[in-house]
Amino acid sequence: MSRFTFLANVSIVKYSCEHFHLGMLSLRSIFGLDKIDAERRSIFAGSWAGWIMDSYDLSMMFLLIVPMSQVFFPSGQGQLAIIQTLSTYLITFLFRPVGGLIFGSLGDRIGRKRSMIITLIGLGVSVFLTGLIPTFAQIGLVAVGLLVMMRALTGIFAGGEYGNSVAILMESVPVQVRGRIGGILHGGYPVGFTLAALTFLSLNLGLTPATFAQFGWRVMFFTGIIPALVGLVLRLKMPESLLWGKLKREEIEKAPIRSLFTKKSYVLAWMSGFLAMAGVSWLYSLTLGFFPTILPRFVNIGYPWSIYIQIAAIVVSFGGYVAAGLIGDYVGRRRTIVLFVILGLLSVPATYFMLNVGYSYIIVGTLACLLSFFVIGVYGVMPSYLSEKFPTKIRSTGVNWAFNSGFIVGGWSSVIVLLLGDLVGAGNFYVALSAGIVVGELFLLASALLSKETSKINLESLA
Repeated sequence: MSRFTFLANVSIVKYSCEHFHLGMLSLRSIFGLDKIDAERRSIFAGSWAGWIMDSYDLSMMFLLIVPMSQVFFPSGQGQLAIIQTLSTYLITFLFRPVGGLIFGSLGDRIGRKRSMIITLIGLGVSVFLTGLIPTFAQIGLVAVGLLVMMRALTGIFAGGEYGNSVAILMESVPVQVRGRIGGILHGGYPVGFTLAALTFLSLNLGLTPATFAQFGWRVMFFTGIIPALVGLVLRLKMPESLLWGKLKREEIEKAPIRSLFTKKSYVLAWMSGFLAMAGVSWLYSLTLGFFPTILPRFVNIGYPWSIYIQIAAIVVSFGGYVAAGLIGDYVGRRRTIVLFVILGLLSVPATYFMLNVGYSYIIVGTLACLLSFFVIGVYGVMPSYLSEKFPTKIRSTGVNWAFNSGFIVGGWSSVIVLLLGDLVGAGNFYVALSAGIVVGELFLLASALLSKETSKINLESLA
């Protein structure tokens, strides 16, 4: 090699490294990471860990709907057993608002951090104990009762997770990057699902179908203790919210639940937040949460390709969350929601092609990814959108109640659409699914129309 060639190669490498470094700095700036110091990173990690744990449980249950329908209900019931299992699972959503009020109130009175530690321990233990429940063949209907009880307990602790995790993070980051950091926070959901899906795949590859039906699903629940323990370590290390700490020195709201339901401005804030979360959870249950059920039944794509498509779609949804949060920082939360409503409605024809025309795994997978990005991406603006509706003294209670009460309505969309699908027939199931997506988008649109723009507001100034 000549000296000239050597120097030229060195220059190229140096130039590439410098521009790569500049590119990384630009990305850090775009996503607001350059404004996050070590203390804020610690808060983000603690919040993110709980989000992963919540997602791990949520996604695990959707993945196990079919296997659990076979062990917790009489054999030979087919779709009825699936609907019963979905309904049992959705008991979680009914109890999430209870946990939201309990632990949201605790977060406003004793601190976000303390409440977050309690909810994560409770969530990890309740998920683990679910793996110990005997089956229908062993103890009959008592097994169903125990499953309902554990899902209710899981719902209570899961319901307390969101408000405190969102509040402590949104109260700790600069106003100009609140949306995008909230979008990245929601990225914990794709991470939690991916971990659950990989665990599911590993167990199915390593066990026979009979062994998985007997014991594999239990192992799934046992593994739930792992993200809970990791999250607990992170939360013990993170600091308390600075805004709440300042409020603590002045005046703590002694009855945040009563204030939430008696002050008109708080009630209106809850109503718009409720509609937003009803829409998001409704749409999630019809897309990312529904793919493991509808792909085998209506598209003839069974295991393992249904799981591969699910993983691809959930990874793509991460991009949708971050995009929504980022757009919200530039054009506002309301406009971002309206934009994603339009994109979601335009993507409705994808349901027809996915269920009726998708002749290959690649086509179906691509359509599933498009639905995930455009229909579910709006989820990424919710941390900032909900946090900006309530003052610090009741923020955890308000955000928790808005988030979880929306799930009471939205979480049942998959059951409703399955029942509607029976009326229109399997060949026209896309009609039921498309109609369901439209309903979810209307929930979101109503929320945006009822809200004021708050993207530039100082959280400390809210009263």
